Amino acid sequence: MNNHLLPNAPEILMSKVADNQIPHRRVWGMLALRSALSFSLLLLLALVYRFLGNEAPITAASAWWLWFITIANIACLILMVRFGRLEGVRLRDFYFFNRSSWKGDLLWFLIAGVVSALVAMPPGTLLAQALWGDANYPNSMLFQPLPLLAIYPLFLLMPTTQALAELPTYWGYVAPRLRAAGMNRWLVIGIVGFVLSIQHMFFSFQLDWRFNLWLAIKFLPFALWTGVVIDRRPTTLPYLMALHFLLDVALPLLLLMATLGMPLFR
Repeated sequence: MNNHLLPNAPEILMSKVADNQIPHRRVWGMLALRSALSFSLLLLLALVYRFLGNEAPITAASAWWLWFITIANIACLILMVRFGRLEGVRLRDFYFFNRSSWKGDLLWFLIAGVVSALVAMPPGTLLAQALWGDANYPNSMLFQPLPLLAIYPLFLLMPTTQALAELPTYWGYVAPRLRAAGMNRWLVIGIVGFVLSIQHMFFSFQLDWRFNLWLAIKFLPFALWTGVVIDRRPTTLPYLMALHFLLDVALPLLLLMATLGMPLFR
């Protein structure tokens, strides 16, 4: 497969970067968008809670993190469509969709999935055990009760927008443009993977350094690994998006369980 023929490949984008059709500030802005927007929403809501007399406004605001992510996802999708029009790239091109290479892509995805199983959840579990002596402890901080009417829309909105926006924003939009600007591929993977991981701290920030550290780095190995896979085989991105959807479907359910007072993990 000739990845360089894909409309969103770095080789195709180089001339657009050189002509300033793709400004550097736009690329770096998209890299920071999800963290900055989510954290801003959290702080704004914390101010509201504080005004209403809540004694722990940041903690109360962090309970809405799935909505912060959903709003950030929608913003990313809107901007990818807008920037794509300016750059001559369709939204689907950010997903590296290629019908002709699906057999090879699926094989790559299945092989990569073996490593993904080792680097996705275990690091977070081990880190929680090291920080609290209880692998499940931070989940009780992460999933806090919300009004039921605020939870039900998330079953559709959160995993769907997350699959369509998160990995494509980082690996479909930002990474190819940093490469097109001349940045070394391993530096791109390191920078984008680090931001992809640390964004989780801004989604559900609380005044607890252990919790923030856990959020910031628990997905770092997985984030870096997705970068390696997509760098080597960009057309595996749609399969990773599907996997992301399946993983995130459980999050609104866990939030509902926490709201109903049900144990999250036995």
